[in-house]
Amino acid sequence: MSLIQDYNDDIWTRGWRMFTTSKKELENMFVGTGTMQIIENNIVIRDYPFEPSRAYHEQIFKLSDINNISVTSRPFSIQVQGELIFVSTENKSELLTFAHKNHIPLVGRSYVWSWILEPFLDTDYSTETDERLTLLLAKAGLSEERIFELRQEVKTQMLKYNFDTMLWEWVNLDVFDVLRAMRTNYDKEQFSDFYKRAMAIALMD
Repeated sequence: MSLIQDYNDDIWTRGWRMFTTSKKELENMFVGTGTMQIIENNIVIRDYPFEPSRAYHEQIFKLSDINNISVTSRPFSIQVQGELIFVSTENKSELLTFAHKNHIPLVGRSYVWSWILEPFLDTDYSTETDERLTLLLAKAGLSEERIFELRQEVKTQMLKYNFDTMLWEWVNLDVFDVLRAMRTNYDKEQFSDFYKRAMAIALMD
């Protein structure tokens, strides 16, 4: 039985009722990544949606700014110091060429946020799954108490994001998804704080 079918009895869905989210909030959740362009040895980002991000306030990123690039996550991401900047999967060939030309490491990304957000997928979430993920998250450095706190913080917004929008994602939710969901719930200062914390977790090994 999926989480959506059994939501009344599930710890992660208590206090939430389907399809009560406003149309405006739902529309505002689905922000994109802006646009990316490579000009010589620079990556140019325009119209980035997350205001706490460096990419919201700056457009040009030089080679010296870039730590690594991932084309395995969705969307793709560029690490700039302690932050991931998301770019469209449409930019794959450009990013790969840029990375190879300039010897920028191509990396995978942490699954930590995916593990945290798994209770909010449209699929079974069993006791066995919870135990397995708790062990994985403990190895990454998150205690059971911290895992519970994070899930409690994001649960209503993630349920809105996955179910009230009728996204019905059943495979993977990650840091990009939780940022899109939480930006509609927090004010500027609150979201800035959450953004920093989310990035620190996303960059855990």
